[in-house]
Amino acid sequence: MLAGIRTFSKSIFAKIIFGVIALSFVIWGLNASMLNLGTSREVAEIGSQKLTPVELDRAFQRSVQNMRNVFGPNFNQQQAVQMGLLNNTVQSLVSQKVLREDAKNMGIGISDDKVRDTIFASDNFKDSTTGQFSRDRFLQSLYQAGYTEQEFIEGVRGDMMSQQIVGSLTGTASVPDLMAKQIVAYRNEQRSGSFFTLNDAEFENIALADDATLRKYHEDNAPQFTAPESRDVTLATLSAADLINTVTVTEEEIAESYKQREAEFQTPEKRSVEQILFAPGAEQSAHEAYKKLQEGADFMAVSKEAGMDESMVKLGEFTANDILPDLSEATFALPEGGVSEPVETALGWHILRVPSITEGSTQTLEEVRDVIVDGLKQFKAEDAIYDLAANFDEELGAGTPIEEAARDVGAKTYKLSGIVRGEGLAGETVDGADEINAKIFELENGEESFLEETATGTRFVVRVENVTPSALRPFEDVREDVIALWTADERQKQMLAKAEELAGNINTTGADINTLADQDNATVQTTGMTKRTGQGLGDDVNPSVAAALFTLENGKAKAVQTGDSVIVVKLDDIKAANIETADATPVTDELKSAIDEDILAQYLDYLNEEISVTVNNSVITELYAPVAAN
Repeated sequence: MLAGIRTFSKSIFAKIIFGVIALSFVIWGLNASMLNLGTSREVAEIGSQKLTPVELDRAFQRSVQNMRNVFGPNFNQQQAVQMGLLNNTVQSLVSQKVLREDAKNMGIGISDDKVRDTIFASDNFKDSTTGQFSRDRFLQSLYQAGYTEQEFIEGVRGDMMSQQIVGSLTGTASVPDLMAKQIVAYRNEQRSGSFFTLNDAEFENIALADDATLRKYHEDNAPQFTAPESRDVTLATLSAADLINTVTVTEEEIAESYKQREAEFQTPEKRSVEQILFAPGAEQSAHEAYKKLQEGADFMAVSKEAGMDESMVKLGEFTANDILPDLSEATFALPEGGVSEPVETALGWHILRVPSITEGSTQTLEEVRDVIVDGLKQFKAEDAIYDLAANFDEELGAGTPIEEAARDVGAKTYKLSGIVRGEGLAGETVDGADEINAKIFELENGEESFLEETATGTRFVVRVENVTPSALRPFEDVREDVIALWTADERQKQMLAKAEELAGNINTTGADINTLADQDNATVQTTGMTKRTGQGLGDDVNPSVAAALFTLENGKAKAVQTGDSVIVVKLDDIKAANIETADATPVTDELKSAIDEDILAQYLDYLNEEISVTVNNSVITELYAPVAAN
């Protein structure tokens, strides 16, 4: 059922709006000029329309739930915000309202009958047996997808209004049939060839170059033999982790902490839930069904009489906080196997059944003692670190050398040499090493940082003692490295030269590729028919072989370098796609979609000048401040 409403959303909402949403993000981005709502408590104002906090939050929660279906149930709001999903949700809603505002300005309206007909026509809301619209399936779908009925109906209405504008803009755009067929012919052309990999055994013993050649190679390839800039520093760090071993806790503190955190160690009761759902006006039908159940009728049999299939009846397992709030009290008042009287919600009348109950539990203090103790020590250490950090900062501010100030507060000190940008702290394991490394390379030689704090709470101060500039390492110091790289390059040059010679023999004299391979103690392989993308190649064939085939004339060959190997490739056959019989529909649709998106992007750019759009970032920040704080 959930998949059904997603499909419907794609056909109505997404096809109209979200096809151009990536483009509209750029146009309706949250730039400074739009953040001007003063004391308004709305998220945004788009012409005469408003985007309310409730509307944003419901849309954002639906987006988060969709991501959970991809990444699993542990995906949370904080991750969604970090991924930009909140910003995208705001901009999606703004883009939708911009088009709807334009439709309103043009006097476009959609009647209730047209909205109803559009929803009724969706296969996703039809009964699989009768083929007719099923209100139960419709409401169940909305419930599972997180929409209220009014939200969904108004969403369809608004997008149907927008669709009239979209259709007028893009309806006349067309893709020339010949153009589409030519692209299909290009994509569907297939080629096959033969190839062999040079036997690299004969290139194992490359004669060593003379000293002058190696020195020139050293100079010509200086970046490969250049030592990066490095720095020597004095570093002092202060962290809660360093203090934990000195912290003690009492039994009273342990008991009190367990009492305060007891909820963390509780597993809430869960209940599997089944329901029979009746339309909002069907209270009598719901009570008649409840009466049948009281008389011993089978729950599933009664649900089928009500037009519900098993997937609609079995909702899954819930805690009291997971289930729809209006149903929570009735659900958790039932015994195992119990059936509720009809319960009314905005979705209609529900009869609930609880087939099974998983009892909740609480871990004892002894079971979680280590967790409690570790938490108390961490808390005390973090509490103590503030005073120590303040003292440390005060001493440093008074001009006390890093080493002395660190000793006075118990901070760790390090003398580090040869630190390279982006490569940590010369092998030293320090919390926040990458952040400290970045700070080191913000400083000049002899300069000392302020007392800084890493993302994980480690305080640090660093002084640059010496800077060794980037420089080409002397030839004698890197002679072995030069020899190794020159030899590898020379091996590749010789292999490629031989492969080009062999390919030239095929091209100029018609030499047989099998004979050439035998002479090189190599084995010829065939590619089979393949497209430009490599579709059709065997798993063990490098994709560059397919690319080479589409650069050759029939019967011709070329040398191809793939990593450390060199291959001779010959084109054996070309199978052209029939332009007359080729199915150009997928390409036509693809090109039409691209044209439509370009047109809509330009139109949205125009609307940016015509319709006032303001976004209140402070309201958004307040709504999700706990998420941002975490």
